[in-house]
Amino acid sequence: MRLHTNCSKRRRGITLVEVIVSTMLVGLVLVGAMNGVGSVLKTWRAGEQRHDGLNLCQQLMMEILQQRYEEPDDPVQFGRESSESGGDRGLWDDIDDYHGWSSAPEDASGNPLAGYGNWTRSVTVELAQLADPTQTAVSDEGLKRITVTVTDPSGQTTVLNAYRSKWGVLEEAPDAAATLQTMVTDELEVGGLSLHGGVQVQNHAQDE
Repeated sequence: MRLHTNCSKRRRGITLVEVIVSTMLVGLVLVGAMNGVGSVLKTWRAGEQRHDGLNLCQQLMMEILQQRYEEPDDPVQFGRESSESGGDRGLWDDIDDYHGWSSAPEDASGNPLAGYGNWTRSVTVELAQLADPTQTAVSDEGLKRITVTVTDPSGQTTVLNAYRSKWGVLEEAPDAAATLQTMVTDELEVGGLSLHGGVQVQNHAQDE
């Protein structure tokens, strides 16, 4: 008698339970990965907004510091003169003309800065005490405290303070009229995501 032996092994398939367990494990891994990506994007976005806020503060502060300490033409008074009452910053010629001003970021000619429509910049100028510049003076002692505040779309603020003296080197008249570039900004749009950047120009000659 000849016996026939079947040497082939049965192949075991994947059970429904294994499929369900595998699907759950893959889902958990994907959820963890997406949460990680979301956290990275939030952190990156927050860092970008802080960088933009500081740049916007510095840009406006440099513009203000290039103005005169007090009104050079009309009778001296704190704040904007009647001829400067509009929002045209091109007419402003002294520091306290900026006091109380608030607007979306724009250049000195009133042209909006691209990508910052939901941001706000505001300025406060106060008379400061010479003995303690952090304290407000009752009358002009020759020192002014400038505060620029930038508010991003999420409500976070960036604040920059500076002081301007009546006897500082910035009060010296330049040899010739000049326009200084204080900041260069750029905007990159990728797949509907807008990225902003900028760098402060120091306007400093190369030391020899």
